[in-house]
Amino acid sequence: MSVSSKKTDQSRFNRQKRLTRAQPFVIANHTSLSGKSVLLIDDVYTTGRTLYYAAELIYTLGAKNVKSLSLAR
Repeated sequence: MSVSSKKTDQSRFNRQKRLTRAQPFVIANHTSLSGKSVLLIDDVYTTGRTLYYAAELIYTLGAKNVKSLSLAR
């Protein structure tokens, strides 16, 4: 599976803008994740929206579970 960002640097947005922006990810090649568990890893957890949007997209591919790990907050 390949997921790509719509190339927007989130660091230029304030908290409110990050919380209300549209889905920033698209699926480049569709792969079924039916019944699978997925671990998302993010370097810095700020508002949680990156993980939220990524998980939302992964669930649409049929994932049973999505967990996340952040390295810093």
